[in-house]
Amino acid sequence: MRLEGLSLLLGTVMVLFFGVTVAFLWLSRYSSEVGAARQYEALRQPAKTSKKQVLHQGMQRLYLLCSRLPLLRTYLSYMRRRLTILHFGDEWKLRLETMRMTLFAWGVLLSASIPILLWVRDPISLFMLLIGCWVVHGMVADVAVQRLEVRLLRQLRQFFGDVRHHYHRHGMVEEALYEAADSAAYEMALHGQELVEVLSDSHTEERLEQYLETAPNRYLKGLAGLSHLIKEYGDKQTKGGSLYLKALGKLTNELSLELLRRERLGFLLQGLSVIALLPLLFTQPLELWASRYFSAMEVFYASTFGWVAKLGLLLVVWLSYILLRHIQELETAPKVTSGVAWEKRLYCWGWVRKLVHLLGPSPGSNEAVRMIRLLKESGSPLRLEWFYLRRIVAGLMAFLTAAGIFTALYIADRHQLLYAPARSGILFGQLTPEEQVRAQVAVALDRQIIQQLKGVRERSMESVLSLLGGEAKEGKTSEQLYADARRVLGKLEQLDQHYVKWWQALLVMLAGWAGYCLPVGIRLFQRQMRKMEMKHEVDQLHTVIAMLADMERMSVEDLLIWLEQFARLFKEPLQACLLHFDQGAEQALAQLKEDVPFLPFARTVEKLELAVQSLPLDEVFDDLESEYAFSQEQRKQEYEQLIEHKAGWGRWIGFAPMMTLIFGYLVLPLIWASLNQMSVYYEQLQRIQ
Repeated sequence: MRLEGLSLLLGTVMVLFFGVTVAFLWLSRYSSEVGAARQYEALRQPAKTSKKQVLHQGMQRLYLLCSRLPLLRTYLSYMRRRLTILHFGDEWKLRLETMRMTLFAWGVLLSASIPILLWVRDPISLFMLLIGCWVVHGMVADVAVQRLEVRLLRQLRQFFGDVRHHYHRHGMVEEALYEAADSAAYEMALHGQELVEVLSDSHTEERLEQYLETAPNRYLKGLAGLSHLIKEYGDKQTKGGSLYLKALGKLTNELSLELLRRERLGFLLQGLSVIALLPLLFTQPLELWASRYFSAMEVFYASTFGWVAKLGLLLVVWLSYILLRHIQELETAPKVTSGVAWEKRLYCWGWVRKLVHLLGPSPGSNEAVRMIRLLKESGSPLRLEWFYLRRIVAGLMAFLTAAGIFTALYIADRHQLLYAPARSGILFGQLTPEEQVRAQVAVALDRQIIQQLKGVRERSMESVLSLLGGEAKEGKTSEQLYADARRVLGKLEQLDQHYVKWWQALLVMLAGWAGYCLPVGIRLFQRQMRKMEMKHEVDQLHTVIAMLADMERMSVEDLLIWLEQFARLFKEPLQACLLHFDQGAEQALAQLKEDVPFLPFARTVEKLELAVQSLPLDEVFDDLESEYAFSQEQRKQEYEQLIEHKAGWGRWIGFAPMMTLIFGYLVLPLIWASLNQMSVYYEQLQRIQ
């Protein structure tokens, strides 16, 4: 019966896997930009009523219905925020895409959860699988949003080419943007029309600031700001031609590099999150298979060590998934968030604030300075107090979880000792039906004797033998009675040892300390990943400087504003520099060097200091244009190394749960059970001799 259930579960897993694969392929095909605007315009025609139009109208009504329910309204608002920047200014399309993504994600979640709820009965396995299904649901939504982002970047690259072509014809920025937007794909056409409206507005500065706050990527921000500068101050002819076209070419080159990098790294990292979660699906089938063909493994999986191995596997899967998400987040656009962090809400409580001040470092101490620098270098938006509140909550949850696990393991071990059938010393195969009946009778007899001896302090072989002789219904030899008595005394001895030991209390405390240190470890990992990106971002900032250095009326402060808009890793230090720039330019730039002690970035800041003191920008950064070709070749090599390095990290982390499943949950327990069984055989041979 177990084999049939195992086959059914494996078949269901394979069907779900192929179903998700087909769904991803369909989503990829649907997300292509071919004919998107034409299909959309066809749906908007009131004279034609097709099945697709009726379906989309139904989804619009479903969106209105779901937005009235509290929980669904929160979920829809979360999905909507992630799509707002991609479907700029079109409420109908935004609602349609939000509802489509929601239905698709929940369809995947329900199709995976219902079979699991029907066939899995083990609470721990059920919990693990349901958590895995929810994570897969989130991954489906992330993949859909990332595909839309990449599609917009591809459309933007084509849009840059069209703007360049039309600018050659007209020599006017507004006309070039208007004609390029007229022939662009749907999403890019919306942004192009918005750019034209921004440049044509009577309050251009205000409209430009509003657009820069909502633009989906920095390349659109760069195009908007560059077009505004050319419109206000005019184009300039340099040795290489039009300044606007040269800047547009550099921006296009950066966009192409970004696309190539995303596509290649996405190809190398794709599927690793799914591979990291696969052990959640195969834990129960592997356990059933091992218990069927290796009898000692069933005892191991039901024991305390078996539960520890399963929980350890769950911990490895969770950590691997978290680390993979942190690797992939650097390759995607920052997520739009809203609301107040839960740390801030808790910190408003008086007793929580006192606890944080008691356990956290004092202001100005070395520990506080070190943690503040870590938060800055890892790109965390948390304040120091909120970060320590997160550490305290993580440590408390780890402590309570470890204490609950030890309590549950104590109960499970006691239940296993009292109710598990006694084994006859076999390693391979299963007990016959007759042996199973005898084992059940033996364990029931042991339990009865243990209940009678529960309050007795002096337990001897004679007292156990007398009870066994009175309770036994069938004739047994003296050797069998002695074997039963030794088994009962062994169980009584194990039950007497069921109390909280010093090493268990130490492990619970260590688990709480590990939970307290876990947020710091994740931030250290994020800082290491960001360090790989720093040189790449400095090169991008050099490209921005090369675009703007030759422009007239370009000051150091204006250049810093551009760098802040384009930066990701150095955004917060640049924002702090801009805040203090009016009070003293040299002091603000000196503080910027201290905030970012990265040598290539510090060299750039030193050149900005020279520009503040005496030299113009085009002379300070004259080497950027002359070394542009060499730097591009160097960046290509660095890109290759960076991609291989990050892909290597991803492979190690992604396959760690699978290796833990094979070796930590099957191979090593099997070796351990085999060694224990060999010791039993050796003892039996010693008795025979």
